[in-house]
Amino acid sequence: MQPLQIGVCSWSLAIPDLAQTLATVRDQLGLKLVHLGIFDEGWRDPDRVLKIVEDSGVEASATCVAFAGEDYASIARIAATGGFKPDDVWADRRAKTMGVAEITARLGLKHLMTHIGFVPHDPRDPQYAVMVDRIKDICDALGQRGISLVMETGQEKVQDLIAFIGRVERPNIAVNFDPANMILYGAGEPIEAVEALGSRIVHVHMKDATWSKAPGKDWGAEVVLGTGEADIPRVVSKLRAQGYRGPLVIEREAGQQRLADIREAVKLLESLVG
Repeated sequence: MQPLQIGVCSWSLAIPDLAQTLATVRDQLGLKLVHLGIFDEGWRDPDRVLKIVEDSGVEASATCVAFAGEDYASIARIAATGGFKPDDVWADRRAKTMGVAEITARLGLKHLMTHIGFVPHDPRDPQYAVMVDRIKDICDALGQRGISLVMETGQEKVQDLIAFIGRVERPNIAVNFDPANMILYGAGEPIEAVEALGSRIVHVHMKDATWSKAPGKDWGAEVVLGTGEADIPRVVSKLRAQGYRGPLVIEREAGQQRLADIREAVKLLESLVG
């Protein structure tokens, strides 16, 4: 993987078949890098996943795990159902994460990304300590495989996120920075977040959005990269100035013309990184 290499999230193409997804990335988008999402039951057959990736000739920047039952219908619903927060599915979601960790390790990757779930704003909330303990447990298990847990930005304001990372106290916890999520969730200005997170950022999603009229209560709107309020040129410039040399991975989760939108995003990023 080259510094600031442009890639795309595998799930952005909305193609159920992984082999077809990777072929489309390679042949129609002309990209050689994906953020490999494992959202279905594919984690139960790691040999098949590895063969598909290896046969494709496409490199993975990291893996990403998501879970059945996560409901993005509203910010309130994902706050209740997302990540490792719900008690009734914690064991099952931990098991899936460990399955994806095996795939991650066998691919020779160092980063496994996920939305860990909403952390309570108040550290005195009993659920806060539960989340700290669960993320410590995940980090310790991943650490045995030489893998870092990479938290997606969005749910928390940046200072709350930094404080939570400090409470976890593990060397293998880091951040996947998504400028659009800061806006979509109403969590704060992307440029300020980049500056505050600094070297904690090890992976980046390139996504854009516009603010809602009720930030933090109602979703903002995801838009084509470069047409929203995330100020993508400044985000990329700030990342570079702070020494970031990881991938710039396009994520597109809305719209009915995903390939065309991703192509526009590639053009923008190529103009920014040369």
